[in-house]
Amino acid sequence: MLSLKKQNITKWIVFLPAFAILLTFSITLAIIISAERAEYYKSLENTRVAYVKRSKAQAQERIDKLIDYINENEKFLMNEAKDEVKNIVNFAYKSINDIYIENPNLPRDQILEKIKKKVKRYALFNDLSGYYVIFGLDGTCIMHGANKELEGKNFLDAQDAAGQYYIKEGIERLKKEEAFSLIYPWKNPQDEKVRNKIGYTKQFAPLNIYVASGRYEDELRERIKKETQKLLLNTKYGEYGYIFAYDYDGNTISHGDHSLVGKNRLDVVTNHQFIIKDIVEGGKRNPEGFFMSYIASYHPTAQDRSKVSFIRAIPQFRWVIGTGAYLYEENNAMLEQEQILKDKMQSTIINMLAVSLIIMLLVMGIMFFISTKLRSVLARYENHLLLSNKQIREQKMVFETLYQKSADGIWLLKEGVFVDCNEAIMKMFKAKDKKELINVTLADLSPEFQPDEQSSYEKALWMNALASQQSVHKFEWQARACDGKLFWISVMMTTIHMDKGIIQHCSVRDITIRKALEDENKNQKKLLIHQVEHDTLTGLPNRNLLQDRLTQAIKKASRDGKVLGVMFVDIDKFKSVNDSLGHDAGDILLTTIATRMKSSVRETDTVARLSGDEFIVLLDGCKDVSDIFIAIKKLVSAFQEPFLLGNESFKITMSIGVSVYPNDGEVASKLLKNADIAMYKAKSKGRNRYVFFDQEMNQETNEHLEIEKSLRKALDKNEFVIFYQPQINLQSEKIVGFEALIRWNHPTRGLTAPGYFINIAEESELIIEIGNWVIKEVMRQIKVWYDMGLDPGKTAINIAGKQLEEAGLVAFMIQSLRESGCKPEWIEMEIVERFIMKDTTKSIALLKRFRELGVDISIDDFGTGHSSLAYLKQLPITKLKIDQSFVQNLEESGEDRAIARTIIELGRGLGLKVLAEGVETQGQKEFIYSSGCELMQGYLFSKPIAAADAELLLKNQMHML
Repeated sequence: MLSLKKQNITKWIVFLPAFAILLTFSITLAIIISAERAEYYKSLENTRVAYVKRSKAQAQERIDKLIDYINENEKFLMNEAKDEVKNIVNFAYKSINDIYIENPNLPRDQILEKIKKKVKRYALFNDLSGYYVIFGLDGTCIMHGANKELEGKNFLDAQDAAGQYYIKEGIERLKKEEAFSLIYPWKNPQDEKVRNKIGYTKQFAPLNIYVASGRYEDELRERIKKETQKLLLNTKYGEYGYIFAYDYDGNTISHGDHSLVGKNRLDVVTNHQFIIKDIVEGGKRNPEGFFMSYIASYHPTAQDRSKVSFIRAIPQFRWVIGTGAYLYEENNAMLEQEQILKDKMQSTIINMLAVSLIIMLLVMGIMFFISTKLRSVLARYENHLLLSNKQIREQKMVFETLYQKSADGIWLLKEGVFVDCNEAIMKMFKAKDKKELINVTLADLSPEFQPDEQSSYEKALWMNALASQQSVHKFEWQARACDGKLFWISVMMTTIHMDKGIIQHCSVRDITIRKALEDENKNQKKLLIHQVEHDTLTGLPNRNLLQDRLTQAIKKASRDGKVLGVMFVDIDKFKSVNDSLGHDAGDILLTTIATRMKSSVRETDTVARLSGDEFIVLLDGCKDVSDIFIAIKKLVSAFQEPFLLGNESFKITMSIGVSVYPNDGEVASKLLKNADIAMYKAKSKGRNRYVFFDQEMNQETNEHLEIEKSLRKALDKNEFVIFYQPQINLQSEKIVGFEALIRWNHPTRGLTAPGYFINIAEESELIIEIGNWVIKEVMRQIKVWYDMGLDPGKTAINIAGKQLEEAGLVAFMIQSLRESGCKPEWIEMEIVERFIMKDTTKSIALLKRFRELGVDISIDDFGTGHSSLAYLKQLPITKLKIDQSFVQNLEESGEDRAIARTIIELGRGLGLKVLAEGVETQGQKEFIYSSGCELMQGYLFSKPIAAADAELLLKNQMHML
């Protein structure tokens, strides 16, 4: 009976705890499921509210930022226009001053006539619009570039459209200041209304006059509006959104559907709502902007969707702009978020059920195991305890032996304090007594901070905590020996749980030598990597690192739906600065330029040096094209301040080509190539500007490359030929010389004039090889003619600017004369005026060398450059050639007749020969001859002809003698 009761008690002992555990798990599970459902609905609602709020804030931020940029860009361009007007007036002022200085003995009226002739010919601005006016300080109009009938009239009492005495007030202001800028209303006879002009006026006191010019403000604003329209059309908002813009009349300025641009949509009705009219009227009435909800179509075949836009006006443009984002995008996002939260809730509930079932089964199994094994365990426990006590005593003896004699240092730690150590630790820390290493912490035997700048005290606590959590934790540590010397140790910390607390066993090794070798290897590796990836002069990333960063940036931009910009920057005319200062100074200047470029961009951007004076700026993570515009303006602004080098300052400008991912390429090589193409376009437009890449440039570049490739083959295949145009002395009516002109016997185009290929040859440096071939071929031909007894006179050879810059040109001429047998007095070097004036000091020295050889020198296209009489009289030249642009209009233009006559008189006064080129009519010939010029060439006498035909002309002339 007693045995039966004991068995029942055992069963209840097992059953009751199992039942209690099952009941507890069930109640807890129900509570968790209920809490998960409540948290799900709360999170879903908070997400919806936050998403809508964030979407609106992002839309408003995008529009506000766009308008801020548009306003800043307009302000920048207006200021640039003011500076441009100021610069052109200063240019005219300089011309007036030059004429005044060069004619000190002429009466005022004659000086004014010279000024009128010169200044009136200037074409202002890039579109050749605008003109100068010159007034006397008594109010008399001396010159009017647009209306000659106003000259000679007095405007002191004239009023403008606003009733202001604009001339009188301007003169009064000039009494107080030498020059000033102004914005003034003006109405031309052909205009219907008054328009504002941006003007600049400057007084020239010696002649009691002032010069002024201006341009219409609204024309500039139209240009700004076009640039802004391009920006808006290229700006995206989200994955499907865009930026729309309408003017106050309802005309479409920008839209995601580019086919709508230019169309009037004021009467568009969707869902009984005049959407465009409401957008325009709302923008006018709410200058700070407003949100608007309406129904719109994503595309013509899709059903209508809800849409919310933030709209704001640009009053000076009479535009309104806004975002175009569809709410169904948000709905999709909400459904996705709702599904995520629902999946999370369901996953939590399923996991709880699974865990509860497993725990419940595990508990019941344990209870069953306990009930069956309890007696056998208790029986074995006593025997095991006796055996264990014996083993513990033996293990203790072994442990104490190993502990004290171990080669590794061993510390015992309790609650962060060392309570014991072995002999190896004492030796490692150079301790005289064990007491120096007991009752101290790891931080007490360390510097205040570890090399990673963490506090030794805080890091020691952290290491202890990690060892407690993970049971074993290994780390490296910088310690301080008892003599004060720092050294490195490796610590293996093991946590041992004892009845009376936790003991941490620390195995310690000295790793100072290994750490020193690791540091040295790291430093060498870093140095090697840096040298491989960076430019040795400037320290900037080189092509290798740039390629890697650009590739990574493209992947990131593709993933984030953003754009990135590649700016190819070439320093304008750096070669001339480098040549004049020397390469060492040039390297210093390049380093300074690199520093300034790097400081003008964001930290996330990359400035790299490719080679020489070529740099790349990678603009990463741009939202749209407006970010690229801002970066360009910052870079240009950073170069406004001159660069100082020793006691000299230099104004450095840049030619910048820009390509944009993904529009201009989706791989690094394509983006770099297209930015390079755009940079060369910027240089061809006059340098000191930036140009964005477009496909027309690519086509033009491919054509240039094809021509350049064909030019190289033409040299190898001897496809070039020289034609000769006779030069006539009208008094003797004989050929006295020729001009040698190159032609290309093209395999498909046939005989081709140099206008097709000469500019490309100059850009590619092939002009030097071609020019040298021309020199050798002409000398050979001249020698043949003279050996035949013919008298071709002097033959003019055109020398390109890049040939003049070659250091070995003089030596090449001497060698060519010697090899061909040609005499120096048989040839004439023909040099374009602008190349001589590029560096007059260098030009004078170089030309003197050629004159010393006996070679004559003529200035080609004289009158089209910027020659100064002060330099002209120093140049060792023998002939002036009147440019054909003056000759062609002699019969119609009194100004060109005056210029031609002046050049003839100037040449005669300096003892130079004068030749007129491009003579095509009898009238041109008679005027030039009557003005005292006997030498001419042109189609009236002969077009350029082959050498065989020229030889025939010379033979006929010889027989006529």
